[in-house]
Amino acid sequence: MSSDWMSVRETADALEVSDRTVQRSLADDEQRAEEWGDEGDGWRYKPLSRRGIYQLRRSLVMKKAGKPEQ
Repeated sequence: MSSDWMSVRETADALEVSDRTVQRSLADDEQRAEEWGDEGDGWRYKPLSRRGIYQLRRSLVMKKAGKPEQ
């Protein structure tokens, strides 16, 4: 069974775009809300020791990619 959350790299692979494209969509508050919805619903931010990472909800990514959830 897969996790409910995907990394930026996994998201980029599923959407067939670059990691940077996904990062840019998360960097701007307005664009993030438009593309990924609210925090906790479509995305989450996990603070780590030196920097944080974004994770995106698998079901939303697969829907955007037009692929069945794996």
